[in-house]
Amino acid sequence: MKNLDGTELDPLTLLVRESAQNSWDARTGDGPVDYRVELRTLGPSEAPVWRELLAAGAPQLRHLKLRASLARPAPRILTVTDTGTRGLGGPTRADVAVPGQSDFASFVRKTGSSSKVTGRGGTYGFGKAVFHLLSASHTVIVHTRCRVDDRLETRLIGWAVHESYTVEGDDGAKTFTGRHFWGRVRRGYVEPLVGDEADEVAGSLGLNSLPDGDTGTSVAILDPVFGERDDAEAMRWIVDAMVWNLWPKMLPEGGDAPMRFSAHHEGLAVPVPRPSEVPHLRPFVWAYDDMTRLVEHKSMGRVLGRLGMRKFISPQGRPPRVAQEAGIGDRLHHTCLMRPVDLVVKYLEGPPFFEESGGYAAIFRADAAVDRVFAAAEPASHDAWLVDKLSGDDQRLAKHALRKINDAMKETSGPARVANETGEGVSLAGMSRLMAGLMAGTAGEGAEAVFAAGTTPPGGSSGAGRGSGGPAGAGGIPGPRGGSSVLSDRRRVLYDGAPEHDVVDGEAVIVQRFTLPDAGSYVVHGRPAVALGDGRGVETEPPIGASIPTVLGWRAGSGPVTDGSSLHTVGGDGTVWSLVVRPAPDTMTEVTVVAEAGGDDR
Repeated sequence: MKNLDGTELDPLTLLVRESAQNSWDARTGDGPVDYRVELRTLGPSEAPVWRELLAAGAPQLRHLKLRASLARPAPRILTVTDTGTRGLGGPTRADVAVPGQSDFASFVRKTGSSSKVTGRGGTYGFGKAVFHLLSASHTVIVHTRCRVDDRLETRLIGWAVHESYTVEGDDGAKTFTGRHFWGRVRRGYVEPLVGDEADEVAGSLGLNSLPDGDTGTSVAILDPVFGERDDAEAMRWIVDAMVWNLWPKMLPEGGDAPMRFSAHHEGLAVPVPRPSEVPHLRPFVWAYDDMTRLVEHKSMGRVLGRLGMRKFISPQGRPPRVAQEAGIGDRLHHTCLMRPVDLVVKYLEGPPFFEESGGYAAIFRADAAVDRVFAAAEPASHDAWLVDKLSGDDQRLAKHALRKINDAMKETSGPARVANETGEGVSLAGMSRLMAGLMAGTAGEGAEAVFAAGTTPPGGSSGAGRGSGGPAGAGGIPGPRGGSSVLSDRRRVLYDGAPEHDVVDGEAVIVQRFTLPDAGSYVVHGRPAVALGDGRGVETEPPIGASIPTVLGWRAGSGPVTDGSSLHTVGGDGTVWSLVVRPAPDTMTEVTVVAEAGGDDR
């Protein structure tokens, strides 16, 4: 129980990280892994079953607080469930060795075991102790369904892990290990309930998270403790921990993500936001898409991983406490470290961006060929790369990778110059003042698809204005990985990434790339506006004499910029167009592209 004492992570964060790693490692490969966390109060018919099952023969209260947990008038359970996984199969005893998986024995019987398998997120068994740490009585019940030979088998077992103790009796002193099991006793050994009996008892306990015919595992923590947080705050923390630690498994958004996440509190869903909807996390999603820079140790001839880096204007406000726990402050200047399984190890802090309003976010993903090196550098909680644990070539490789990452952050944090075609330089410091807020505080990437007059967006009303309804990436608002407005025929605009800083004829500008996917004649309008921030829309009546953002022109591919507030062209030919906008100084600029089929210029 003391193997996780070295980490500074909150126990709820550890629970999410460790259990999600277990779920991913147990995936069947037939589809996405569904990961669900639920907190609820036991019903009036369920609580007595828990008391009857666990109280009989339980240790005295001074050795295990199980009786106190069961005596509560309204006991609660925190349940972590995964499906799309293989369940806890293999032998039910630790002293039985057979070929194949031994998930049940590893999770239930072998506390502190190590499993160093390439391609797995978790390389130690210590993390499972967090389930017991979160229980006031250190007690959990596991309900799992696995495949045994050619059939499905359900298993149910409960156990507690606490400190060892000694009891004086008529026969002298007897020492207990502090590990207590509840199940079916066979030949002096506590085995899990199996088959119909396991399903029936699980139903009586209120453990109904495994759909019929599916394999998977549900771990119920009895009487969870959350410190100073109330239950609602604890569930919010759990959801934030999902997003900040598991977000690569949520990509692509709206597509075939490898894991699906949900949370419930007393039967009500607790929304799990998309990574692109979290302002301080969104830049890491952008950097993930830009992970093209190779990190190598050239003298050793080894590829160490890939790096992606993005600069941006810092989002407004403070990040959630889960992010602060991970070292994220008001300003972003970090690299997210991960292994090939795409689970976050940590956010490595670099030097702050040279301008207070700016920042950068980076992603480093270790190459699969050196995964074992970085896995060996992780502590039991998987939240750091402790390269001093390594030796020889492994240490050289890991240190070189971290040195390259730090060098990249140092280079990015300083001022740079952008050269135009005549070779003149424009300071990024000046550009950032012009671009202030470009990528901050919006649900997408600083641009929106807008429905033209006379068209009707799905779920919205007709007329000009923004697409309505749905999260980023749907209902007419592009998400950070590219989205499109859902217009009627020949009116669609497909954004190609986020708006970007650029220099045209020595002038700092904003460029939004887009395509017109449908064939036919188009009139395309650029609609830049000053954003008011905090979701309050855009400025409709600028102050007298105030500067406003203006359309400078349009560019096809890498060709020259053509002047004009509107573009007359044809769609469906794959051309990548760019809208070029001059932003208003010291403002946040929102860029909108409106496409109409033919017609007159407006």
